Amino acid sequence: MYNRTSATLMLQTIMVLMDKQNSSDVTHFPNSFNDDVELERCFDIYGCFSKAYPWTEHRPDNYFPVPPEAMAVRYPAFTRRNRKIPVIFEADNKDRIANANLDPRGPFYFISHGFLEGGHKVWIQNMADALLNLEGNEGATVVVVDWRGGSQPPYGQAVANIRLIGVMTAHLIHNIYEVLGLSHLDNFHFIGHSLGAHLGGYCGHALQKRFYLKLGRITGLDPAAPHFSDTVTLVRLDRSDAKYVDIIHSNALKLIYSGFGMIEPIGHVDFYPNGGVTQPGCKQGDFTSGKVTGLSYKQVQKFVGCDHERSYEYFTESISPSCPFIAVQCHSYESFLAGNCTSCDKHHYCIPMGYHSYNIYKRLQLGGLVDTNSNIALYAMTGSSKPFCRVHYEVVIKVANSTESITHGPESGKLSITLVDRNNNKSDHVFLEHEQKFYKPGVTEIKMVAFKDTGHPPIFVIVEWKYETNLFNPMTWRLLKSPSIYVEYLKLSSIEYNTDITVCSKRNKPVVANLPTIMKTKYCKF
Repeated sequence: MYNRTSATLMLQTIMVLMDKQNSSDVTHFPNSFNDDVELERCFDIYGCFSKAYPWTEHRPDNYFPVPPEAMAVRYPAFTRRNRKIPVIFEADNKDRIANANLDPRGPFYFISHGFLEGGHKVWIQNMADALLNLEGNEGATVVVVDWRGGSQPPYGQAVANIRLIGVMTAHLIHNIYEVLGLSHLDNFHFIGHSLGAHLGGYCGHALQKRFYLKLGRITGLDPAAPHFSDTVTLVRLDRSDAKYVDIIHSNALKLIYSGFGMIEPIGHVDFYPNGGVTQPGCKQGDFTSGKVTGLSYKQVQKFVGCDHERSYEYFTESISPSCPFIAVQCHSYESFLAGNCTSCDKHHYCIPMGYHSYNIYKRLQLGGLVDTNSNIALYAMTGSSKPFCRVHYEVVIKVANSTESITHGPESGKLSITLVDRNNNKSDHVFLEHEQKFYKPGVTEIKMVAFKDTGHPPIFVIVEWKYETNLFNPMTWRLLKSPSIYVEYLKLSSIEYNTDITVCSKRNKPVVANLPTIMKTKYCKF
């Protein structure tokens, strides 16, 4: 478990480092108003912004947005013709749009960063390139919502600023709509990370309220939780802000435990990779134990932000994925891991996480299978490094109840399996459990396991047994017998390939520690 005191100290350290890192870059905004008295502030064509309820709910501080000129919001626009030198749009400059030679066929993408970031970040360029490179996107335009002038501390001020920036972005989208003579915004897709996700919600809301237009899609990448959790829909991104809203949750821990994302399902479809809380390959332990001494700001930011950042890494990979990136509808992540949601049917919809999710959702919608006023929560497992995409198998292991197995007795250890397909391509080497597990003769275990995709379902399996003795646990002692386990059979059911395979060891031989055992279907006698 996380240590609450050390976690608090860690967060305080992070905030001090953030202030130090950004002190020379913070914009000092004019303050000619008495915030204690004033409840509404207006910004010409962008309208008025209130500080009354519901903007006070679950917020320790409450600010007005600062003026547009103080934030210097920029909108660099990229197409396949101008990948390196963008056209810089302004929220209310139609001439720039008219002279940009945009392809009215679209699609149009808007990408927004979050707190303490800017439109110059590498992840934004990577996502823009992936979108422009996608087959069929010859007419695509990618617009970056660069609000770095308004994303600096204090956090509460940045939270307030995105309300105004959302309206400004709605004006820009409306102007593109008018200049290009479009009939709808179905192929406009807003992609926002953290605070940028809620910015997208404000943009979608403003388009409906001011211009009677509805965005085709908003993707929220780990929408920020502080100041937004448990608030009314007006205050945060929700499914009413676009025709389709999909969310990837990757860091839904409490802030005191270095979590920044929301846990609540707020879209039409909410994806929870690895449970949506922490992500494999992100080393939270070093920081939650308070070990931050001597580390630079960038190192602290990378460690603490790793889970939060995975949401946009997953989405970028999903544009042209290395495997189907399927997620499965289930009651909970624990239920998913237990193998309770392994079939794609009307009770457990299967939808690819990320970019291509809308294609499947639309089919379900056209078939009358989903209610657009409700939510679908889906779960998936990923790898710890790129490429993150994995394929899922329900693995059923039956420990033999034979005379030999009973005589040998229970074993404590770790089983690992490697899948081999028809082309002799091998998957990665995956342990069924992270820690040693106690296996009794006759027991059946079921577990969901994720593997790197080889391109085909397996035809046989390589099984290994890792045994570690514990001086204080007599059940792990093996003085006269070889550490081994009698596996009667393994059954692997693929979600992505919709195939089953049952394999056994040759002549019912045990899996001996540190000796790879090949298990095939033809070795099974039943």
